[in-house]
Amino acid sequence: MGRPPRPNIEGGTYHVMNRGNRKGFIFEDDRDRRQFLRKLLEEQEVHDVKIVGGTLMRNHFHLAIVTPHGNLSDFMARLQGGYAQYFNWRHGHVGHVFQGRFRHVCIEGNVHLLTMLCYLFMNPVSAGIVDRLEAYKWSSYAASVGLAQAPSYLCLDWLESLYPRLSVSQAQMRLRQLMEQPKPVVAYIDAIDLNVDPDSIKQVIRSYTGEQLIASSLPRLYRTHLRPSLEQLLGEVGNDRELFIREARLTYGYRNAEIAGPLGLKPGTISKMFCADRRRHTLPVIDPAA
Repeated sequence: MGRPPRPNIEGGTYHVMNRGNRKGFIFEDDRDRRQFLRKLLEEQEVHDVKIVGGTLMRNHFHLAIVTPHGNLSDFMARLQGGYAQYFNWRHGHVGHVFQGRFRHVCIEGNVHLLTMLCYLFMNPVSAGIVDRLEAYKWSSYAASVGLAQAPSYLCLDWLESLYPRLSVSQAQMRLRQLMEQPKPVVAYIDAIDLNVDPDSIKQVIRSYTGEQLIASSLPRLYRTHLRPSLEQLLGEVGNDRELFIREARLTYGYRNAEIAGPLGLKPGTISKMFCADRRRHTLPVIDPAA
């Protein structure tokens, strides 16, 4: 069975990510990171894409990309291929540098955009590398909120979309204040007084939590920015334990051990109930959180 085609949408906005093969390092030092950024700038000019944001960790990277010409796959192939050649040459390695094809999330709407950017910005803090967002120099956060000069490749047009009635500097200050909140996305929705459909919020959460989160090895700390507590979720679904477990696992990314507490059950029992529920719904049975 062939791989599904990439959604190369003209004008599409994407969160793209990849990590080292077998979870190995893709950046040994700052020289490697600078080379990656040089290659990023080179391919940005060739493919005419917009770089909305990014974070370079040691064994993976995250980028937020807008593709006016619908050429995400070509752009990423040249970026990763060119950098992989450099990395193997410099460090005397052979074989794959990255773990397969890049992962992507297609971004739809301002809430989804902010959710994605919050994740990018918070990645180094979630990993325990720094305790302040602006302290990590290989993230676009400081430039995005006006604490550092924006590099030539960084596009900040999205600030006008989030805060259409503010100047760029005012929007940067507002974003900086927002990121100091414990739940910035919720705070944004409340401040802008958005009438957001709860189901659309679930779709946003699902793209960054649940089994998507497990598959992409995203930090679990990030899940708390939108999802309800287990007690709140249990109150919403009433006595339907199967629905509670399904929502907690698939939509909000809770683990079996966490779900077991409010129900007074053991994690192994939660796993069995979850797998049985998936069989009834004719879904593939996988249980990575057991």
